[in-house]
Amino acid sequence: MKRITMGLLLWGMALAAGAEAGFVDFDRGWIFPDRLAGMAFQKAEKYADADMGYSVFYRKRRSTFSAEVSVCTLGFDPVPDGCRSKAAKKIIEGVGTELEWQKKSGKISRLQKRGAAIVPSEGPLRFASVVYEYSDGGIPMILATYITGTNGVFIKVRMSCKKREASAAKQMETQMLTQLGKMATTKPDEKTLLLAACSAFLNDPASSGGRLAARYLMAKAQQMDNLNVYTNLFVWPQGYYSKPRNADLLIAGYFAGMLQVVVPKNLDEGGEYEAFLAMLKTYQKLRETDQIRRIDELDDWVKAPDKKALYQKLLTVE
Repeated sequence: MKRITMGLLLWGMALAAGAEAGFVDFDRGWIFPDRLAGMAFQKAEKYADADMGYSVFYRKRRSTFSAEVSVCTLGFDPVPDGCRSKAAKKIIEGVGTELEWQKKSGKISRLQKRGAAIVPSEGPLRFASVVYEYSDGGIPMILATYITGTNGVFIKVRMSCKKREASAAKQMETQMLTQLGKMATTKPDEKTLLLAACSAFLNDPASSGGRLAARYLMAKAQQMDNLNVYTNLFVWPQGYYSKPRNADLLIAGYFAGMLQVVVPKNLDEGGEYEAFLAMLKTYQKLRETDQIRRIDELDDWVKAPDKKALYQKLLTVE
């Protein structure tokens, strides 16, 4: 059995560009939850246009509920705080303008405004909102848009569903906005942020958000000298120091699993088996999206019915 230290493992390495997390904004310390008002995290997308920022997408299974949460400036400089500014009002008015254009172009029909309000009635952040009803291909739909300014950016939410689910959507509204308000006004400690990075990475390792989380968690792992890595768990086809594309993400997956064990318990070492499982999970996700080419040994390990026995066997291989 061979063991190497963090310093040797990370030689020459360059990663490509608490609660379960879907995405982490490390600049602001915002942890987007894995589930938002019952909707599951789908993906995060960063836009080339800096004014557009990034969006985090959610969807609820067995329903038509979907939400897009955007963090952006939309060209306003500075972005005013709160939901009652002229900028927020202009953005809300723009929703109607956009929908009217879609109606004129024939993309939607039967457009009508259902109302506007400041919501929720209380909480850390309140949003200006507007709700429209329209028909899309003969299907009655509801679109609710929410906007507020904080920390130099807008938080803009677009939640849509079929009209028949409008009552349930209204019930979800307060929960969704309260979650986002708490996220944007709570400063997580270092441990919480690190665990969120691990969770966000394992959720979606090949995405821009996953790679961002990988860089963060690997930087933190380098500061923890007692973490162990066993060389025979890393089986690059061309040899240990000639890694295939995105193999560094497998290393990040290994440490994400390890940190999820040692950080909550304030341990100096441990979590090697959980690290092995997380690496296999990362490999599976990368293979599903064709982000890494097939590695025969990892393919066999993923299929092993008894991962614990496999792990023990691998540790005894010289």
